Amino acid sequence: MNNSHTTLIRSSSVLAAALLVGASLTGCSAIDAFKNSAADAWQVTYEVSVDSSEPTTLTAVSYLDQATRADTRAPVVNDSVTASPGEGGIATWSVESIVIVGDTTSVTATPAEGLTATCRILLDGTREIASETSAAGAPVRCEAVAPPFDQ
Repeated sequence: MNNSHTTLIRSSSVLAAALLVGASLTGCSAIDAFKNSAADAWQVTYEVSVDSSEPTTLTAVSYLDQATRADTRAPVVNDSVTASPGEGGIATWSVESIVIVGDTTSVTATPAEGLTATCRILLDGTREIASETSAAGAPVRCEAVAPPFDQ
């Protein structure tokens, strides 16, 4: 065999192996996406409230987001968000996402100096699965595992 023919065979073998590895890795993520697309998932509401009748800035706000069952959960980090005043002199910030049964969900925020914050994680907008209140000016963090539908 001549050198160019041997080089062509080696190059073809390397390319075929790379394609096989790439296809198998893509297959794994496709399997995970398919599995999650059929998984039970809750609508989750992350809520942080502050005792204030004025708009209030929360800093270092983070939560886990997953737009659809097939998407990968990813942390969302905001340097600051505004809690809007509502009834009873409470300013609230909230955002919705989804969480697959058995996955951990969390939210963290820091209120302005001198203010306390309360975080809550709600399933389907009503069922509270976590609630914490911070010390004045200190971060608050809520975390919970999404329960099965029958619990």
